[in-house]
Amino acid sequence: MSETPGTTAAYRRRDFKAVLFDLDGVLTPTAEVHRDAWAQLFKAFFAEAGAARPYTQEDYFALLDGRPRYEGVAAVLEDRGITLPWGQGTDAPGSSTVCALGNRKNEVFRAILAESGIAPYPGSVDYLRQVQAAGLEVAVVSSSRNAEDVLQAAGLRDEFSVVMGGQQAAARGLAGKPSPDTFLAAASDLGWSPSECVVFEDAISGVQAAAAGGFGLVVGVGRDQPLAALTAAGADLVISDLGEMVTQEAREGFDLDAWSYTRVHPRPVDPSVEQTIFSLGNGFLGMRGDSLGIGECTEGMFINGLHETWTIRHAESAFGLAEAGQTMVAAPDARTVRVYINDEALEIGRTEILKDELRLDFKDGTLISDTLWRTAEGHRVMVRTRSMVSFSERHLALFRTTVRLLDAPAHVFVQSALIGSSNAPPVPTPAEADAGEIPFDPRKSVRSDEESLVPGGTLEQDGIAALSYYVRGSNMSVSAAVSHVTRIAGMTTDFTETATVNDERVEHTVSAYLEKDEALHIDKFASFHSSRRHDTSEMTSRGVRALNHLVPRGADELFAAQREFLTSFWNDSDVVVHADPLLQRAIRWNIYALAQASARSDGLGISAKGVSGNGYSGHYFWDTEIYVLPFLTYTNPQWARNALRSRVSMIPAARRRAATLNEHGILFPWRTINGEEASAYYPAGTAQYHINADVVYSLARYVSMSGDTGLLLGGGAEIVVETARLWNSLGFWRRSREGRSFHIHGVTGPDEYTAVVNDNTFTNVMARFNLNYAVETLGYLGREFPEEYARIVEELSIGDREIHDWADAAAAMFIPFSESVGIHPQDAGFLNREVWDVPGTGAEHRPLLLHFHPLVIYRFQVLKQADTVLALWLRSSDFTAEQKRADFDYYDPLTTGDSTLSATVQAILAAEVGYADLAYDYFEHALNVDLLNLHGNAADGVHVASTGGVWAALVYGFAGLRDDTGEWLFDPRLPVGWEGMEFTLRHHESSVHFQLSVDALTATLRDGEAEVGFTVRGEACIISPDAPVVTVALDGQGPVVEGEPGIEAVFALQRDDGSPLTSSIRKLTEKEELASEPPITIIG
Repeated sequence: MSETPGTTAAYRRRDFKAVLFDLDGVLTPTAEVHRDAWAQLFKAFFAEAGAARPYTQEDYFALLDGRPRYEGVAAVLEDRGITLPWGQGTDAPGSSTVCALGNRKNEVFRAILAESGIAPYPGSVDYLRQVQAAGLEVAVVSSSRNAEDVLQAAGLRDEFSVVMGGQQAAARGLAGKPSPDTFLAAASDLGWSPSECVVFEDAISGVQAAAAGGFGLVVGVGRDQPLAALTAAGADLVISDLGEMVTQEAREGFDLDAWSYTRVHPRPVDPSVEQTIFSLGNGFLGMRGDSLGIGECTEGMFINGLHETWTIRHAESAFGLAEAGQTMVAAPDARTVRVYINDEALEIGRTEILKDELRLDFKDGTLISDTLWRTAEGHRVMVRTRSMVSFSERHLALFRTTVRLLDAPAHVFVQSALIGSSNAPPVPTPAEADAGEIPFDPRKSVRSDEESLVPGGTLEQDGIAALSYYVRGSNMSVSAAVSHVTRIAGMTTDFTETATVNDERVEHTVSAYLEKDEALHIDKFASFHSSRRHDTSEMTSRGVRALNHLVPRGADELFAAQREFLTSFWNDSDVVVHADPLLQRAIRWNIYALAQASARSDGLGISAKGVSGNGYSGHYFWDTEIYVLPFLTYTNPQWARNALRSRVSMIPAARRRAATLNEHGILFPWRTINGEEASAYYPAGTAQYHINADVVYSLARYVSMSGDTGLLLGGGAEIVVETARLWNSLGFWRRSREGRSFHIHGVTGPDEYTAVVNDNTFTNVMARFNLNYAVETLGYLGREFPEEYARIVEELSIGDREIHDWADAAAAMFIPFSESVGIHPQDAGFLNREVWDVPGTGAEHRPLLLHFHPLVIYRFQVLKQADTVLALWLRSSDFTAEQKRADFDYYDPLTTGDSTLSATVQAILAAEVGYADLAYDYFEHALNVDLLNLHGNAADGVHVASTGGVWAALVYGFAGLRDDTGEWLFDPRLPVGWEGMEFTLRHHESSVHFQLSVDALTATLRDGEAEVGFTVRGEACIISPDAPVVTVALDGQGPVVEGEPGIEAVFALQRDDGSPLTSSIRKLTEKEELASEPPITIIG
């Protein structure tokens, strides 16, 4: 195989969406049949006409191959000096005209085809199957007027939704090869631009046509042609048989499936989990993923921060409890497309479905739905939708719908709608939950008792229609505007359009009579805007202005911009694992979900579900800082900056909240959308003061790794100072025989199965960091930015004594430790509790929070998620290797993993201390939390923190990165069976690419002018523009511990007072029996 340098590499990078095949000589050996037919025709005709030279096989290659039939006849006659009138295509087969002679050849061809049949090239069939399995579309582009018959005879007709043969080209007035017209028309019919398509051609004229059309890759197939001639004609790559591509791709690992997630089975009865997996978003705007073109879609589009508020009803209220709940509401929904064929609606459950596929493309940023229907009249209809939420245009959603008739003409009617929406109905209102009418699940969204959206006006002008609403409670405004562009491939058919607008919906209809193989294309542009400050008329005006700018650019340009954006994203963010391609696909799904949750949040928070659903009511939690920000900081620091800016904007509300709780400084809300605390259950909400330190920890990493002191000076320093003030105010001093120590009581750590405790280890460790960082930051600002430092000191009234107090509190921070058990207790009283028998608790009673009263859970040593173990990762340098092993061994058997945040942390620490198999098990769990719905609530939206945790498990766990000291320290733990992994980290203005193998770690400086230093197992390394590559040899993958920690080892331990650690919880069967017993009558 010959190739242009870099061509096949580009092909393997999955840059193409469709493959266009010539027929004769590429898919089928039709050329032999054609050659025989031409030979029979001209030998007989030349004998009749008395031609000077007989017909030879050289005439076929020089004058006929690749040309339309009549043009080929004319070329041969001209070469022999024979003149015939052109005639018409309807001329009877004969020799009186050029067309008659061509039709005579066609009869000969058909006779040979009918008598002998034809078998496709085996290598071509193998390659066709490969590209189809990879999700690429395929079409045939042939000059032959018999293309349909040949494909039918070869058994391939049903494989191609588009066949651009000689008859189709003539009907549309398209010039034949070497003109590119037929190739361009086929690509357009498929819905792709030429640059997105690959062409396979064996004829010189065909190669010239494809090259002239600007196609992304032109492959010359030289079965009979010299390969050099095909290259000279414009082929980028030349082969002798398509089977070479199958062999080459298999050898090089060309696996397109790793760049997309596909569902090829029929749509499930309950598609809610699938709608999460295939969701689209950009951090500001999101939508549930579904097969569109199947009916009405509502309640499935979301705008970050769009919420209603409602009064929290406390059965027994108290001072300082959160008063106003906040719930994300659904935006108007633009996904609806309904298709009618001869007035028969294509509907699931009523119309026969022959094919139903859904594909989320990670490199294109699009969701493609292909549904092949068969109507009651027998019409086969292919409906394709290509949907996108734009990364480059923050407010834009784009939908391209293509309807194609495969068998016969019919009337096509399409309804495209924008439907005014409110919050999702399956979730109980507080009243319903209180009444016990619907089982309450705190992980889901809460909706109010009233409709959320109040009509605010409509608009219809110049092809744009808009709906606007006010949100009840919050009084936010939201508007959605849509515009449609319709075309029919070839423009041979007229169509009519109508539009209607009312307070509830915009409806756009298209009506056309389509011929067989004609396609109707409808592009829907939808622009969404919302605000907490501006009214609905302003939001509508913004939507109209956006569409006036975007619609003229066209859908193709916007799809291309999406691909360009994601090319840059994957260049910085991809983690390549040299192992199972399906594993790689799952990793990329998780990383892509991170982009969809954060890329264009632009100063808004990143909620627990991103914009993929309204689970957890669309609230922002500490999850963002601990699990998502590491990925953003190291791959897309501007996105990290935007997320941290959202915390800066919350400072006024956080200051009010701290004052409400009788503390100085600021206290960030545990869960919120608008900055105010929305947690109605304070023991597992407001009591989690550690959120302050989590924010500062994330800010510190961002500033250290990005070098962005601008954010520090623009609100970051205020966060650092005011959180330190809160810790100093919240804690207290206690003197004992060991000396003075600083304590923090009445708090809850990350583990929500243990609440309102004293001296939670995680909280105290992180508070100590927060206090120290405040001291260090002010010292740094005083030295490097004295004027700004003076401003901050004055504005915040910071005194030297206060800074000294922070340092003292950090130095004397009490960190619980049990000498007899040899671990850091999760809190000061943790070891006094009985041990919950986690292994003995069946799956039917998980998660515990849905089966046991909180007071039952709080009495025991049982963890919802990693708590102390999380501190071992985040503040790694604060603990010895022995302490990490002991703590992990103790807590791992007690951790239920009922939180999706847990598996990541357990994977990272298991890898570090040596439990390689266990680490991989936890990693796989995190990887598949949503893809396999492991926690039973993927229907509510993507677990964004868990997707961030997947990246963390790869980089912090298997690559062994630790960065809590402000430096990169690597101690890799590559899983067994992996040949290696690759990832990229940014440091200030530099980008460093790491390649980890079993025996070495190689770092390459990709860009940047400064030195970057790091350490690999104690060996200091520096890379620079002068020495951009460093390789460090590795001796193994760290310690190896067989098995996994067991609860039996916990029961063998004794508390400091000598009492054994036991489990006395009643067996669950007893719990059930007690619940069924009649009430006891007490006689006085």
